Amino acid sequence: MPRLVLKETVKKEIEIPFKTLCKVVDLLTKKEKSRLLKRLQTQGAGFVQFKKDKINTIVSDFAKTNLYDAEFLKDLEAGLIKSSPYQ
Repeated sequence: MPRLVLKETVKKEIEIPFKTLCKVVDLLTKKEKSRLLKRLQTQGAGFVQFKKDKINTIVSDFAKTNLYDAEFLKDLEAGLIKSSPYQ
């Protein structure tokens, strides 16, 4: 069964492109695909539209954990500014 494991103190939500999601589903066994389809039919997908936070809020959330140095936080902010959701 495919698994995605993130071991972080900070809770993260990740955006999975549709093509990647399809590739993951393609890796499932026939039984797993059947279970997934039944779940989607009974519980719905439960997807929500991506909502972007303010960049300074994201950076301050990272800073509050005291796990990251100032250089990382500066790089994080610069990366977020350049990222596609914030363009």
